[in-house]
Amino acid sequence: MRRSLARSPLFAVLTAGCMLLVALVAAGAPPRAAAAGPNPVAGSGPVLLAPTPGVGEETARSSPKMIEAMQRDMHLTRAEAITRLGRQHAAAAVEGRARRAAGRHFAGSWLNEDGSALMIAVSDQRAAPAVRAAGATPAVVTHRLAELEMARLTLQAHAGKHPDKAVHGWHVDPRRNRLVVLTAPGRQSAAAKWVTAAGVPAGLVTFEQSQGPQKATADVVAGDGYINLLSKNLCTAGFGVRSLTDGSTGFVTAGHCVEVGNFVDFDTVIGGGGGAGRTVKSSFPLPPPVTPSTRTFDRAYVRFNSDPGVRALPAVRSSFISTIPVLGSQAARQGDTVCSFGRSSGFRCGPVVAINENLLVEYTDGTRSLGQVTVLGLNSARFCSLPGDSGGPVITPGTGQAQGHTVSTTCTGVGFTTTYQPINATQLGLDVRLLFADSRPVPPPLTITTFACDAFGGPDPDGIPYASFDCVLYWEGGTDPDTVQVSSDALTSRRVNNYDENYVFISGKCGRGRNAYVAVTVFDGEGRRADGYQSNFCPN
Repeated sequence: MRRSLARSPLFAVLTAGCMLLVALVAAGAPPRAAAAGPNPVAGSGPVLLAPTPGVGEETARSSPKMIEAMQRDMHLTRAEAITRLGRQHAAAAVEGRARRAAGRHFAGSWLNEDGSALMIAVSDQRAAPAVRAAGATPAVVTHRLAELEMARLTLQAHAGKHPDKAVHGWHVDPRRNRLVVLTAPGRQSAAAKWVTAAGVPAGLVTFEQSQGPQKATADVVAGDGYINLLSKNLCTAGFGVRSLTDGSTGFVTAGHCVEVGNFVDFDTVIGGGGGAGRTVKSSFPLPPPVTPSTRTFDRAYVRFNSDPGVRALPAVRSSFISTIPVLGSQAARQGDTVCSFGRSSGFRCGPVVAINENLLVEYTDGTRSLGQVTVLGLNSARFCSLPGDSGGPVITPGTGQAQGHTVSTTCTGVGFTTTYQPINATQLGLDVRLLFADSRPVPPPLTITTFACDAFGGPDPDGIPYASFDCVLYWEGGTDPDTVQVSSDALTSRRVNNYDENYVFISGKCGRGRNAYVAVTVFDGEGRRADGYQSNFCPN
């Protein structure tokens, strides 16, 4: 007898029609100048994190399969896995203090290799003592985070107009304080010329060789999960959500699993002809022509039908008889451990190795290529997934924070990598909101921790000596997803949004004889707000 999802929490399963990534391997990268990477403060060692008591132990008790996956995939003992989760939980509180201490000089954060210390990059040596006093390990870097983020946007815009198959993707790496550009084998010289043509300074970039564009396949595998009733592809359902458009409930999943209008059914649900749900929003099918300059996200919303009586629950399957409550969607930092659950793999766990990547992906229908496109805003974690796992949930062990849904994976070569589409961007893009467990703790108030603007000289290429300015905005607390409104009377302004890491950068021109202002309002997922205002930073 089949069980209704009304009595069984919605869980995520990666599709048999899933994207299968070719290995993304760092090989043959050129040496970097020592000054460009993070340098720990001279004469001082790492500040070790004190594990939050009980976090790892409770995870081991309530989700033993997740702990087993951490041990297997990360080569840890049970005690090491428990300690790592306790330290990762402690890092969240430390990071808030350390960001405030770094102020405008904050340039990124990550957990070190064994998860024992929280690293905070600062662009000014003078901020290092305050960061250390806050409980984090400071690393002095050359480039401001704003520089790297602006360079990333410049490459993204250039790729839309002038794609080049020598370049397979790019992302900002705070550990190396560089914009990492992934190149086709043997094509680094061509990639460097492409970066130069985009106008990005060579000193901001380091190159890594990939094994080729990511591959999307359409193989079908057996197992629990949902089936696309048109294509017959099997997929894993992602997190349960509610639509802000019509109030319906359903789940998010990978867009390449289901196109708009496709019906789906579950092994555990008697669908009754029309299936358990229908895809009402998806980034697929892609509009022709499909080329490397095509840019897309990989996400979809499947709305449950009323007839079968299914409903989404705020939980992720931790085994085939137990679940983990979803308590929030605070984004993991680089180095944090995340776990996915898929129909084929069960639990897989590993550290986050890259955030906000744009990657070249080749989609196929199983027999022929449908073209290469650039998929935006992916995160990568170091573990292997299998066909059938696409669309499944990625979550932080121990804290129940939703991270995203699995998009693709590589299980060949060195450095197994799985990519996922972050959940907060998916919520905003699909106009849905996560369902949370009743046991969710009350979030702290929304607070702006840093908002500062600085002007600097130098004439424009047209010779008009208008001063330029940069503003940095950081905040903490509230509920995800966040959004930020910016208003200014400056001559020009441009912004970089990174809501998952709670920051926004604004750059622009002051204007002749104009004392420009910049005003910001941060809204959290429940509509609460925090306001900031800066003026008198432009020269008269």
